[in-house]
Amino acid sequence: MKQLLAGFLVLLFCVSPVRPQKASQPTSQAGIDAASAELVTLTIAWTEAINAKDHAKLEALMAPEFAVYGWSGELWAPRSQWLDNLFNHIKIKENTVREVSPRVYGDFAIVTSVGTWAGASDGHSFDLRTIVVDTWRKTNGQWQVVTRTSCRRRSTSASSCGR
Repeated sequence: MKQLLAGFLVLLFCVSPVRPQKASQPTSQAGIDAASAELVTLTIAWTEAINAKDHAKLEALMAPEFAVYGWSGELWAPRSQWLDNLFNHIKIKENTVREVSPRVYGDFAIVTSVGTWAGASDGHSFDLRTIVVDTWRKTNGQWQVVTRTSCRRRSTSASSCGR
């Protein structure tokens, strides 16, 4: 009887249509879907618009409530101040993103990347290696970036973030 019960339990668990689900893998491992591909393209387009100081493209890509935050959650610059800094105070020497990795959650997405941000602000040079987290929202079929959170990369580890 014990052998019959053991055999039944093995069959139940091995043949059962209810299987454990695998955890969602990052897009780089699991393949990229259309929304993720679009967000990679938009992240690159946003970076190019920043470099070109293309006001029309920036207006289209940035949500009205856009803001930049530090890693600790401190507000560094609301949209108007960020745009004023870009157009009137910053001379860009280099602004790049790489390792762009989107995660889509319906009409919201988180896009992480590693960046280089170098230039001068009001004559003071800066040369930063950064870890970036952008939050995007899809409204009326169009993605716009809502927030950027970043930190200076002090080593190869994200745990070393600081201002």
